Amino acid sequence: MKTLFICVFLLSAITLHAQTSKKNVTLYIFDENWKGCKLEGAKYLASQQKLGDTAYEWKYYCFNGPLLSVETYKDKEASIPHGEFIYYGTDGQIDSSGYTFDGKKNDWWYYYTDSFTLWKKEKYDMGKLLMRMDWAAIEAEREENKKQSETEKHWGEVEAVFKGGTEDWVKYIQKNINFPDRARNLKKQGNLLIQFVVNTDGTTSDTRILRSIEYSLDEEAIRLIKDSPKWRPAHQDGKLVKAFRRQPLTFQLPR
Repeated sequence: MKTLFICVFLLSAITLHAQTSKKNVTLYIFDENWKGCKLEGAKYLASQQKLGDTAYEWKYYCFNGPLLSVETYKDKEASIPHGEFIYYGTDGQIDSSGYTFDGKKNDWWYYYTDSFTLWKKEKYDMGKLLMRMDWAAIEAEREENKKQSETEKHWGEVEAVFKGGTEDWVKYIQKNINFPDRARNLKKQGNLLIQFVVNTDGTTSDTRILRSIEYSLDEEAIRLIKDSPKWRPAHQDGKLVKAFRRQPLTFQLPR
């Protein structure tokens, strides 16, 4: 029985002109050698957020550019990897992701192409590599899953949709988006891609930046998705299920 109705698609790209989003995080700045420094010597920016008693999320950025990584640790000192890790290329696009447990790679790790498809994936058990699949093996698996899905009988499959439809979703974004002062001062703009989950109660969660621009713009995109009014959740075989969605956003500097 499927517990996650995976229906990933791109909603209409939206061009945004817009102010500052604030979040309860601790920010750090580093020089080119990753040593703490004054603002004028900053090359990198890091944010830390406590997600739970044993979960601290760190996001590392080029100071005036895109994401480098998102890393989850068991301790505040970031010495024990424990949770999801996401790495990005120099262009700010997701490169790879996976999970750790007590400092070791665990479960699946994924490696992405420029078009966000997989070219490799690996499965680990507490640091031990169990399986590696290249592009050909992944394609063969995808075809097999497709054939199996076609033979399965499903009824009443309904995708998750924003209440009021795409038009109201666009209106929500255009009305509520802010263009952060930090991005304005840095003269940063560009195309961002964010992925999120629509839960069975219609709320949104599990936001993930797939294409990053800059810290404050990324955070604004995350805020916008998290503050979204409820959606109509997806249905499969008469049951509510979770569904993935992707949203491209184009940020343009206000004139």
